[in-house]
Amino acid sequence: MLKPMIQDIQKYDAEWFLLGHESICNAKEMNIYWEELTTASRVVKSTSLENSLECFKAEYKRDPNDNEFFFIKAFVNDHIINSK
Repeated sequence: MLKPMIQDIQKYDAEWFLLGHESICNAKEMNIYWEELTTASRVVKSTSLENSLECFKAEYKRDPNDNEFFFIKAFVNDHIINSK
């Protein structure tokens, strides 16, 4: 689901990006954003934050950074909402 959205946005030859609730990012910063977002999305497979964090640590051999942690929580919340 994320990949098509990211690919659609990357079709534009933009040097700057404005995230809805964030700051203005250049192309390099946006690539970091996409990587953190997709990295977090890969580990969330349930409504459990604890399981998602354990999966992240097992997969990447490190703790998530602040942005990745935020995205993990958001994806877990999405699983919770969609499970009702």
